[in-house]
Amino acid sequence: MGETLVGVGVGIAVFTLAMIFVAARHRREHLRERLIRRMHGHRLCDFTRRDH
Repeated sequence: MGETLVGVGVGIAVFTLAMIFVAARHRREHLRERLIRRMHGHRLCDFTRRDH
């Protein structure tokens, strides 16, 4: 019975860590997509040229 509880505890801990990593990756991908969407409207020459 004790070994079963240890196994269940380790399984729950591993599953929790996996879910944290999946959530962090999902959040990072959404932030990346938002950044790319914001930059899409700007052309490189708009940043490099100075208009007086």
